[in-house]
Amino acid sequence: MKAIARRLRRLEHQLSPTDGKPTLLLFACNAGQELALDDDACKQILRETGCLSTGPVGVVDLTSIPDGLNAEELQRFLRENAAEICGLRAARTA
Repeated sequence: MKAIARRLRRLEHQLSPTDGKPTLLLFACNAGQELALDDDACKQILRETGCLSTGPVGVVDLTSIPDGLNAEELQRFLRENAAEICGLRAARTA
């Protein structure tokens, strides 16, 4: 039993974030959809809202973004819907 507990502690240590940022950030998006901003810009906007996960894994769901938004509209949509996009709404209802 001690060996299993030791191994679990090692795995938790390996998977835990060391700098407060997710070690793995998963983006879900529509394959054919082109956004007015690149992924890095979207990630930065969501990070500024404080909604990105600080755990070892973060999920960003960009599938709810309407087609045809320009850069300004997309930026506003991301800020207004950050909690839903970053998966926080699903976590609260579970």
